[in-house]
Amino acid sequence: MTETFNLSDYDCIGFDLDNTICEYRIGPMVQMIYDVLIDYLIKNCNYSANHLRQPVDFDFFQRGLILDAEKGNILKINGAGQILRAAHGTKFMSDEEIVSVYGPNRTWSVTDVFIQNFLETWNGPMSEKIRPLLDFFDIPVSLVFGRCIDGIDNVSRPQTYSVWPDVLKGLIYMYSRENFSANTGDYFPYLKSTPSLYYNKCPDYVLNWLKELKQTKKVFLISGSHVDYANFTATQSLGENWKDLFDIAVFYARKPGFFTANKPFYNTDSQMLNECNIVENIQFNNIYSQGNWNQLHDLFKKETGKSNPKCLYVGDNILQDVVAPAKFSGIDTIAVVEEMKLDSNDNDINPDNKMLRSNKWSSYLVDCDKRDTSIWTSFIANHGKLCIPSLKHLAKKPINFEFTPFTKSKAVLNGNGFFPFIPNSLYKIIK
Repeated sequence: MTETFNLSDYDCIGFDLDNTICEYRIGPMVQMIYDVLIDYLIKNCNYSANHLRQPVDFDFFQRGLILDAEKGNILKINGAGQILRAAHGTKFMSDEEIVSVYGPNRTWSVTDVFIQNFLETWNGPMSEKIRPLLDFFDIPVSLVFGRCIDGIDNVSRPQTYSVWPDVLKGLIYMYSRENFSANTGDYFPYLKSTPSLYYNKCPDYVLNWLKELKQTKKVFLISGSHVDYANFTATQSLGENWKDLFDIAVFYARKPGFFTANKPFYNTDSQMLNECNIVENIQFNNIYSQGNWNQLHDLFKKETGKSNPKCLYVGDNILQDVVAPAKFSGIDTIAVVEEMKLDSNDNDINPDNKMLRSNKWSSYLVDCDKRDTSIWTSFIANHGKLCIPSLKHLAKKPINFEFTPFTKSKAVLNGNGFFPFIPNSLYKIIK
């Protein structure tokens, strides 16, 4: 008998904000991030403007690529850690070159650790060797990093590279949580000056669906964004009364740590500008900062009157929103993979998203030439219940609609779990 999956079975349903409930216009956003990052590197770190100021090659962008920082390589791997494709700088490596660097098994000891427990590569010495590009905020890093490597190689090719620490400084310069209110770091000022260029409005039927969920469920929001930026984003996408859609909201949650550690909750001021004092007892109808899942789950127990309320979380960052909640907190999860939109025959496609098509790296979910699935397909199938291109596809169905989830067995991936369609690139492999 086929297993089914039903939202009405859950007591508490939570969402990420950025690229989940709030959809960005990916094209303008990625172009702006690229421009800000290269300006920083040219002005502050003396990288080659000749290489970095070339027109953006959107075909080189793909979510889920992994930086081998010391070797100056960019990798795409499968669920077993084998390297499917690799580039040194922006120059793609042949199979022979991959084998000469990574051995006949085409594996790297650091990605082997990453697959077993990604937290070991999240902080500490190993985080200096590897960087997975997990979401649309760091997707331009592949091209920036690659072109920095090209510029160095143009002079002389070193044994090891120290580009990644400079790129990381650039990302911190852009995204530090103090920057939104201070209007510094370039990223937030651009965003605030023309929000309509970067944000899509959430359609009314999705807002109505959230309201309907809240009638019978506890609905929560957990975002990594600082409270002032998150409030701005939610207002742009959901409207001024966005707080009414949720029983509780947590910002600057510092995922995946939110699901693995016990950081305290902080309250926020009434203008939602700042984090204030540590809070011992959190309550519904409030906005908090930081915190941890265990304490939030205890609140759900109290509010539902159940000893083990059933919880579901929906998000786009595969490690932070899908793997971590499922693996470390026992929460069911749904992956939002916007790349699915252009891996289908569906004509209802946002024109901004041309860059999400299969490209030089093949598709996000598979490598068509190798006829193999990516590490991200494995993570999603092993830890998620569903994979959807947009929250809109859930909102278009009744709350008691029965989905077919991923099969949690060693059976070959069969397409179950992908909704509302099996991506074309994946279908060609499994059919």
